[in-house]
Amino acid sequence: MHRPQSHNKRAAVRLSGSLEKKLVAYTVAATAAGIGVLASALPAEGKVVSTLSWTEILPRSSVPLDLNNDGIPDFRFSNIIYSTSVHGFRFGSLKVLPENQNNLVWGTGSSASALGSGVTVGPSRKFKSGHAFMGKAGYSCYSACSYDSSGQWKEATRLYLGLKFHIHGEIHYGWARLNVTAAAYGMFAAVTKYAYETVPKKPIVTGQGGGTEGNGYQRPRSSSPRSATPPPGSLGSLAVGAWGSSARQEPGAGRE
Repeated sequence: MHRPQSHNKRAAVRLSGSLEKKLVAYTVAATAAGIGVLASALPAEGKVVSTLSWTEILPRSSVPLDLNNDGIPDFRFSNIIYSTSVHGFRFGSLKVLPENQNNLVWGTGSSASALGSGVTVGPSRKFKSGHAFMGKAGYSCYSACSYDSSGQWKEATRLYLGLKFHIHGEIHYGWARLNVTAAAYGMFAAVTKYAYETVPKKPIVTGQGGGTEGNGYQRPRSSSPRSATPPPGSLGSLAVGAWGSSARQEPGAGRE
């Protein structure tokens, strides 16, 4: 005797119009919330903020560098003159110094590296304390007068410092572009542009900026009136003017 097979078929239930509308609305809201969570999990888009400048760093000066223009210096350029009455010895030394122990300069040994354009500045680079020395120059007169200069930055045109600094406790990367020339009177330099990446820990490329170059120079808030505009003869004329006709000036050094 065969028993009839049971077929467990569920009958389709048609929802009422009001309930169906509520379910559709709930689904749309849940999907939108999911998309919002996903969007918030995506990495933030970076923005590089750059500032054109002509900030002179002359012998016997200490010049601050505020990368993000928040009124708090991040680094400082120290341009010191040493001299003695013995043998007419005199020389100048240029250094870049972090304003706090957490800020660092890309370099090797005790020297700050002079980087070209297009170099990535980020977490895997050579950031350690003590990378301060940029260059020195001077003269001595004993039986005869002699001049000497040294350092990666003793003659530099549009070269870059790689910089690591902190904003509200978070690491950011930036760069500063400088022209530097060595003369018998000491070191002469100018910051011509600087920039930083607004997203914490995101690398920046030297020369990368958020604005167009060549449209003029922006006067830094901390600069003196004479630092607001680049001098007609560039750093060479500053060195010659400071030292007089006996200054050693190589043709074209320090020009934009």
